[in-house]
Amino acid sequence: MPTFPWPPPRYSAFSTIAREWVAPGGNATLASAASRLEGAFDAAGYGERSYYWIPGGFALVSRIEQIRSDATPVEPPARWAVETPKVSEGFIDHIRALFNAPPGFYRAIVFTATDQDFAAGDRAPTSNEARNWISSGSLRLPETVGLRPYSERHYTTALIYEFERRADQSEARARVPSDSLGRVHLERAGLWEALAHP
Repeated sequence: MPTFPWPPPRYSAFSTIAREWVAPGGNATLASAASRLEGAFDAAGYGERSYYWIPGGFALVSRIEQIRSDATPVEPPARWAVETPKVSEGFIDHIRALFNAPPGFYRAIVFTATDQDFAAGDRAPTSNEARNWISSGSLRLPETVGLRPYSERHYTTALIYEFERRADQSEARARVPSDSLGRVHLERAGLWEALAHP
């Protein structure tokens, strides 16, 4: 399983996830916690995610999506069409548009489940790095990781990576901090409700 950058790149916002939402009962494993997180992603319309190894557990990464400035997702298919902007008037603008996301706001969500303490790294990721996370991770959690217990020391955190691309910029840039709290991002993405009521 590939390794997620660690400590994690500087994030825009974060939110701790209640233990009982991902590890109810006394025999929780990393696999059962991962299953709860996958279920929340499914319920909220995130069809793709990928896994990474982190010290003491795993990271589960969403595909990057287009959002509004208030952290609500735009409607599909534009929500996921981050590399297909409207065609510009000039040929050069059209070519440039093929390689850049349209102006607006973007977000990737990374759930980390670990028994290790951590703090954000010094540098925020580029939008290209965040866009590549979905295709560079594992499609499922390996059994060798999943069978490990979700111990009393484990905890789950949602790391929010938000980006903004302005019309005069060639690439979306990280927003650190976000204008919205981590819980607000999760609520407006539909993930908070999906985790609280699986």
